[in-house]
Amino acid sequence: MPSLPLHFELIPYGSVSYQEMIRLREKILRIPLGLQFSADELAAEKNDWHVGAFLLTDNQLIACCVLSPVDHQTVRLRQMAVEAAFQRQKIGTALLQYAEQIARSKGFQTIVLHARVYAMAFYQKHGYTVTGDVFTEVTIPHVKMKKDIRHGTLQPQ
Repeated sequence: MPSLPLHFELIPYGSVSYQEMIRLREKILRIPLGLQFSADELAAEKNDWHVGAFLLTDNQLIACCVLSPVDHQTVRLRQMAVEAAFQRQKIGTALLQYAEQIARSKGFQTIVLHARVYAMAFYQKHGYTVTGDVFTEVTIPHVKMKKDIRHGTLQPQ
């Protein structure tokens, strides 16, 4: 687990913390690709769960992700971002585990995601399995992945 003292929480849509989350996601995931969020993209997140990892010392948001319901059994994990200065410190792992707990507590059985190809190994290490070919999304290669969170591993179909 991370050596930094962290706390995790659900971030209300439209809150000050949500605005911080947008800035972090743009900084890490969008600006390097020359992209920004549109008003429509952000409006579509109104019914999603926004998850944040905060430093206990100063309550700084340093990592986040979004859980978007697909159907009554499946939720999509997306927009996973960790502040650059805090990457490779197991914060992403802790955030992913917290997001999985939230999904489980909401009654979901499966998490799906579109992983950037360079992040595929991270998700595989945590029990996610590739379910499709490489495709382009937001200008870069991605792959579809899936995990059965009832038992922590993908169950045979």
